[in-house]
Amino acid sequence: MEELRTFLTIQGLDENTIVIFQSDNGHSTEVRTLGGGGYCGDYRGGKFSLFEGGIRVPAIVSWIGHFPEGEVRNQIAMNVDWFPTIAELCNISTGGLELDGKNLLPLIKEGTLESPHDVLHFDFEKQWAVRYGDWKLISDAIDVLPNDKNKVLEGLYFTNLKKNPSESENLKDKYPAKGQRTFNA
Repeated sequence: MEELRTFLTIQGLDENTIVIFQSDNGHSTEVRTLGGGGYCGDYRGGKFSLFEGGIRVPAIVSWIGHFPEGEVRNQIAMNVDWFPTIAELCNISTGGLELDGKNLLPLIKEGTLESPHDVLHFDFEKQWAVRYGDWKLISDAIDVLPNDKNKVLEGLYFTNLKKNPSESENLKDKYPAKGQRTFNA
């Protein structure tokens, strides 16, 4: 990041350039990446998975003189949030369009605010997931394993990310009513 900042400064672009780094998915365990292309810590899953290791990715946003520096946000956001955020930052009207993304500018400027999302929806291939607060429901989750030996966990997988961030326990039988409410959110 420091090299980029130096480059932008030399070019005279440092005060007019918004820099955003974000992956589109978690780390890869595919054979073509020699068995691994990253690490997701204690989170389960990776690329192609809707477990947190596949969808929880870091992002870095910088705009010198406009955004707080060196701060961390832990609220939930999605890649689709960048469109309305950048439109706002560039003073571009979205023409009243109903957008899937939410403007992250208030959250970027003030880290104590809540996530702009009450519910998040994900789908990839034959799996889908709904996240409502700390609860997440996944259907036909792909469990990513090394060297393309992924397996599909057929049916519903229900978890509480606050109590079990590694998603190691399926709570669908323990909390069937809560799972039904999450699905209907």
